[in-house]
Amino acid sequence: MEYKNSMFASVTRSRQWFASLGFITLMMFSSHSLRAQWILQSGRTDEQVHRGMNLIYNMEFARADSVFDSVIVENPEHPVGYFYRATTMFWRAITNPDNTTYDAEYKTWLQKAVDRSDTLLAHNPKDIAGLFYKGGSIGMRARMYEYRVGAHDAMDIIQLILGDAKKGVEYLDQLEDIIPDNSDILFGRGVYNYYVESEKADNPTLAPIISAMFPTGNKVAGLQMLEMAAAHATYANIEAKFELMHIYYAYERNYQKAYALAEDLASKYPNNVQFLHYFGFAAFTENNVAQYDSIYRVMLDRSRERRDAYTIRQAREAMYFIGVAQLKKTNGNVDTALYYLYNSDLLSRTIDKSGDFEWYVTDAELFMGEAYDMRNDRKNATLMYQRVLNLPDHNRDHADATRYLATPYRR
Repeated sequence: MEYKNSMFASVTRSRQWFASLGFITLMMFSSHSLRAQWILQSGRTDEQVHRGMNLIYNMEFARADSVFDSVIVENPEHPVGYFYRATTMFWRAITNPDNTTYDAEYKTWLQKAVDRSDTLLAHNPKDIAGLFYKGGSIGMRARMYEYRVGAHDAMDIIQLILGDAKKGVEYLDQLEDIIPDNSDILFGRGVYNYYVESEKADNPTLAPIISAMFPTGNKVAGLQMLEMAAAHATYANIEAKFELMHIYYAYERNYQKAYALAEDLASKYPNNVQFLHYFGFAAFTENNVAQYDSIYRVMLDRSRERRDAYTIRQAREAMYFIGVAQLKKTNGNVDTALYYLYNSDLLSRTIDKSGDFEWYVTDAELFMGEAYDMRNDRKNATLMYQRVLNLPDHNRDHADATRYLATPYRR
């Protein structure tokens, strides 16, 4: 099978209708982007929030909960603790999408943040904390629907996210009027500018709806704003780097920039499964076999240890890429590759109970066919290629399988 730079982009963009619309709202009010010196006047509270968010970034959810519970005890009428308590629930949910038990608690914490924000705004309509946490909660509340697409009508979700995005823009405008020329606000503006135009270009059916609800964006300006936020923002720099990494990889196809950002984030927060996931994909796209083999062995070990956010999905991903790495090595470790690819395939079939298999299944079985051909086991190689032709054609695998059925795969 030929090397496919497009694989990660196709995987990442498969949820694009929902994810990028959600980013417009959430990222304008991201975890750090407008806080501290304007919102949290108490030095101790500011310190606790910084510490708690770093724990979330490193996937230490129980410790983060403890920090934000303390913030709530000390500031029961302020939305800050409730908002970040919801944030820990959100990260738990998105790193374990098969578990919906977090959803109700997530919504409860957000509503508490909204209620306390409303109280602040009732006393002062320009209260920065009230504006920020009200806008942030609105932005976050629709995001869970992105991960529950199968349980809801798609158009209802789109309307919900667009509606919240419009409200989020209104809060962003108010904050920008009060605290203009702030580097952290560039993050929200950058995300807005980039995704509004990207979404219209990639989804023409949504373009009229988006154009009617939002001012025109600018992708080039959006990237420039995100770059400035990544370099200079006090609180939004991590979010800006994460979003730039996603954009450069999945949209702009600038793999070298994406790789550098992934390496930086994974080094700062080594336990963050999302950062590790992107770093592994980036190393794969750069064809750095030794590196992605090493990265995914770490992910597999953590999955076996059942660390927070390391689930069967991470085990499946790790086994797949370790198996590919064994085939790509100079001498080709065929038996080891078959072990990992076979187990990745088994995990995929456990995850995809509906039978609507993801690309992991098709690609794993194609690679298994290649491995059998490398071992001169034509019977099993042919069987695998025939199986591939009966699976969804995610990455032009059908063409490869057809070719290898006619002529055995050779390195």
